[in-house]
Amino acid sequence: MVRKQKGLAAVELIIGLPILLLLLVAVVEVARVFVEMNTLNKAVRVGARYASSLSQMSGCGPVMNAQQDVKQFVVYGTLNTGTSALIDNLSTTDVTVACENNQFVTVSANYTFEPLFSAKIPNTEFSLAVPINAATVARLDQ
Repeated sequence: MVRKQKGLAAVELIIGLPILLLLLVAVVEVARVFVEMNTLNKAVRVGARYASSLSQMSGCGPVMNAQQDVKQFVVYGTLNTGTSALIDNLSTTDVTVACENNQFVTVSANYTFEPLFSAKIPNTEFSLAVPINAATVARLDQ
């Protein structure tokens, strides 16, 4: 009986290892999606907080004048130029700033997550890219 079992563990490993590696890659990619989603939510929240502090009892005017600064703050986390984006491939054109009723500012961002290994399944039209949207509404300081 022992002679028939010789080498069976190696065969089982060869059969099972690709499946386990595929599962590991899938878990890592899902974790990356959640990390980038969390980062985008935090960036939009901080941008809305920054925009709401700009008004100083004057309504939407100062916020709309500083729209580019708010977008810079969301994408780079700072107003300084020359820094890298918090999320790869996120640009200021992906961020929108809107002001409503001289009371609220809405900051939103749209981002498409690209998987690390492949954006598409080979030989298909099925895309693995995941759209991520985040928005925050903040009351203007009054």
